[in-house]
Amino acid sequence: MSNSKNVVFDVVGTLISYDHLFEAIDSRLGERLRESGIQPKLLGACWLETADREYTFLSLSGRYVPFYKIFEGLFYRILMYAGIKEPRKFATPEDVSWLVGEWRKLGLTPGAAGCIQKLRDAGFTVWCFTTGDIERVKGYFEKGGIDMPAENLLTCDSSGVAKPDPNAYKPVLEKLAEVSSSTPWFAAAHMWDVSTARTVGFKGAYSTVLEAEPLHEIYGDMEVVADSLPGMADGIITAEEPNSPTMPPSAFPQTNQSTLSFWRSNPHALDDHRTTPDLPTSADIVIVGAGYAGASVAHHILALQKSHNIQIPSIVILEAREACSGATGRNGGHLKPDLYGKPSAIAASHGIQAGIEIAEFEASHIPAIKKLVEEEEIDCDFVLTRCVDVLMTDELTTRVKAGVNLLKQHNVSLMDDVFFASGSHAEQISGVKNANSCFTYTSAHLFPYKLILHLLAEAVASGVNLQTHTPVTSTTTTPSPDGIFTVSTPRGAIKTRKIMYATNANTSALLPSYTDKIIPVRGVCSHISFPDQKQPPPFLPNSYVLRAGAGDFEYLIPRPDGSVVLGGARAAYYHDFQSWYDNVDDDVVIEGAREHFEGYMQRHFCGWEGSGAEVGSVWTGVMGYTSDGLPHIGKIPGYDDQYILAGFNGHGMPQIFLAAKGIAEMVVLGKEFRETGIPRVFETTQERLESPENGVLEGWEDYMKEKEIK
Repeated sequence: MSNSKNVVFDVVGTLISYDHLFEAIDSRLGERLRESGIQPKLLGACWLETADREYTFLSLSGRYVPFYKIFEGLFYRILMYAGIKEPRKFATPEDVSWLVGEWRKLGLTPGAAGCIQKLRDAGFTVWCFTTGDIERVKGYFEKGGIDMPAENLLTCDSSGVAKPDPNAYKPVLEKLAEVSSSTPWFAAAHMWDVSTARTVGFKGAYSTVLEAEPLHEIYGDMEVVADSLPGMADGIITAEEPNSPTMPPSAFPQTNQSTLSFWRSNPHALDDHRTTPDLPTSADIVIVGAGYAGASVAHHILALQKSHNIQIPSIVILEAREACSGATGRNGGHLKPDLYGKPSAIAASHGIQAGIEIAEFEASHIPAIKKLVEEEEIDCDFVLTRCVDVLMTDELTTRVKAGVNLLKQHNVSLMDDVFFASGSHAEQISGVKNANSCFTYTSAHLFPYKLILHLLAEAVASGVNLQTHTPVTSTTTTPSPDGIFTVSTPRGAIKTRKIMYATNANTSALLPSYTDKIIPVRGVCSHISFPDQKQPPPFLPNSYVLRAGAGDFEYLIPRPDGSVVLGGARAAYYHDFQSWYDNVDDDVVIEGAREHFEGYMQRHFCGWEGSGAEVGSVWTGVMGYTSDGLPHIGKIPGYDDQYILAGFNGHGMPQIFLAAKGIAEMVVLGKEFRETGIPRVFETTQERLESPENGVLEGWEDYMKEKEIK
């Protein structure tokens, strides 16, 4: 059996347009209809929709009647529905006969011929599946100049079962299974049609040329959705290319209803924004992802264009779901640099200067974001404060203190901002019960969603084209002779000279070389408040991290109203490897998380015992953890003019904004990575991609061994 590729098209409404029927109604009855307040096209649409309904109902009740008989018989009833009191006086039998005759003269939908030719050129066999008689359908194609072999025309009439009864599609699927081992496609402009075909085993391709609104919330998502028939063909062809699976691998963003984060409870006007109704066909730069990284890259590119008086390029931002719906829209609200943890580890493995670079780079985000917020007057609840890093055991205190001392020995100036306390002093400073020790240093917290949507609004106002609900399904890795890449989506393809992947946890879906290098890892956060009638607990003046062991920690920030955003809860689920590792499902809360958060403040913070603090909401987010614990930033190895800014290990807030500035300088000014100020160890390299290391997995194994010992 071959693995030939097959596409089955719905005919009338998809490849064949209804427009001629609407024009015929207007020609024959239009003047009289309008005098009665009836639009001819609306009457025609009601006639078609009602005929489809009756055709289906009769079939389901075991009384199959050919479509054309139902269609002709319903006309007077449709006039009555439209408000004509005496339909048979309004239109004669000759009128009806003439209109049905014109129905048989329908023409091609714009783009139909090109769509079929594209698919045939790509090696697909094109089939047609209709509710009508074969001769009439064949006539449509002959009139339109399309060669459609009679043996490739299939009809419901042969089985006496109407679409969308699933039993109508099954014989077609079975027929194709006899000639090919590949899953065939079903393509239609009726969402009810293609969505039903998918239920029996077809892959689904939908074009909005007829209905305009896909209504995914009703019918679900199709593998391909496009605004034109040729665009639909492009999507099908792309989906069948090697290394571009038709069903998305696990790393693609999920399109189910995500858990609602506290930050996203009042969506911005740009949340579902599409700058233009149709997807642009070309752009100078395409940014994949409308989160912190994508928005920051656009911000810095525009700033560089302005400061260097360079012509602003055309930029398109493609977002699979809503704007800022990924990790940044679901995080804990921290803007907390790591001054000693990762820096001291990198200092030990890569040299002291490499460690210092990380500490200084992350610390520089505090004044950079503060300046941005103040200069642009961004309403994002930015608070400059101190982070209290609370360690609950002697072992953790010894380990972290050793890292701080290493950096102090090398006179790292940032250590002057780090304050250490232990024993009862640590509990007094942190307000955390039984704190073994704590470190404090300058930090900040904010409302992340508001910050990112401000950056996106600024970009859109400056001419950037933002397209939400437009997942990228594939990109070409090698440019055409004239330096053009193709970025494919279910809504069509974009030609571009530069691609920026701001895809974080979802990176490997588009860049297979990052599989097991950037790993989707689920995390969970909550919002905790207290009843109005209760005595308010002490206001928390800082942001906090509470560490109970390796891989076991919580992090929290206070909100202006005294409530708390608390994240972590690993103790409740980290043992269940499948619940978090390589998992992009953010539509459900990880089991056990809510229970872990309940009573957390009362258990751990002094003065909160009688507060009545309770969990208001819990949500899941997906982070991009890297196999070596470092972000992947820079030019993608082996790919000219393609860049990546991803893999932030749940710690992107003090890394992304200035890393995006560096990427913008590479894209706009042609700088080399070493000239950007981004830490050297953050550069994505072939060596890192080829490394067998998997620190995420190793960390989990160490965690489990530690639990077994205890």
